[in-house]
Amino acid sequence: MSRDSDEEVLLRELLKIERHEDRMITAMVQLAASSERLNKRLAALTWVMLMLTWVTFVIAIPNTLATIFGIPRVSQALSFEVMTAALVISTAGALLIIAFPGSLLSRSNLEKRLARKDKNR
Repeated sequence: MSRDSDEEVLLRELLKIERHEDRMITAMVQLAASSERLNKRLAALTWVMLMLTWVTFVIAIPNTLATIFGIPRVSQALSFEVMTAALVISTAGALLIIAFPGSLLSRSNLEKRLARKDKNR
């Protein structure tokens, strides 16, 4: 009879262990899902920061030229047409660097590089 009771105790302990294993597996699955959601949010925030960087890049070059042209001696030496042309060319150039598919800062090029980094992990 003591043998049966020992087996029953052992079975009860094994059931407790199995319940704990189930809880641990459930927690691990929830943690993995939470980590995946966090990664998606971080990727979205990265793209937002990239877009803001692009806007800053496009605005910064013409703004710097406009600041230089705002210096009285420079504005007296150059005509209005030259200043306008320089500002238009600098803005268009910055936009082309970002929009042109083969450029270093283009979205497609950045996506390719990010995909390569993900594969290497």
